[in-house]
Formats: sequence, C-alpha cells, structure tokens
Amino acid sequence: MMIFGILLASVLGGLTTFFLVHRARVSTVRASSGVSLIFSLLVSLLPVPFVGALQASFFGATFVGMTDSSRMGWKRVLLASLLFGLIFVFLVPLAKGIGGGLGAAAFVSSSAIYFVDRLVRKRFRKP
Repeated sequence: MMIFGILLASVLGGLTTFFLVHRARVSTVRASSGVSLIFSLLVSLLPVPFVGALQASFFGATFVGMTDSSRMGWKRVLLASLLFGLIFVFLVPLAKGIGGGLGAAAFVSSSAIYFVDRLVRKRFRKP
C-alpha cells in the first residue's frame, strides 16, 4: 500500500507541476512550491502512518515536472516520475546523511528517461 501511494504521489507531483509550467504558464518554482503546499496540507489530514513519505515523494517529483518541454513531454515526465518514485522507495533510504537526495533522485530519473529515449530513437531511426 505504501509503495503504491508513493508512486501515485510521485506521478501526481511530476505531472501537475509539468502541466502548470507548460500549459498554465506558472513559473517553475511557484508551480512546485504551490502544489507541494496544497498536497502536504491535504495529505496531512489522512490517517496513514506514512504521510511524511507521501509529502516528500510528491515534492521530489515536482523537480521532475520542472523539466523543459523541449527535453521531455508529458509521457516521459510520467515515466520519469514513476522511476523517481521507485528510486525514492528503494534507494533514497540507503543515502542517509547525504543531503539533496530528492533532487539527486529527480535528476537521475529524468536523465535516465531522457537518455533511454535518445538511444531508442537513434536505434530505430530510419536511414
């Protein structure tokens, strides 16, 4: 249940921020911070023991949603947000004491999806 909630929060955070930045023309920082505050307040009302993890995963995924639309469209942001959620669940806890875990996880997930997309396009491009 916790992993599903974190993945859902990650996807919501990434896509909401992406659409606010590119469709509603909200600045990246305002989009990220605004939706993170609203999500944090709403989730704090839930009677679940992992509220902090949901809030952190949503906030970290908003970093993925800050990407430029010329680099990744909404489908790739969706995939990068899912990958971020998995990294958040399985790898970020191993990096205790290292600052910037959310940002690093967002960077790794966005970069991985971007480069895999480039490799696939290059491999299957018609000559």
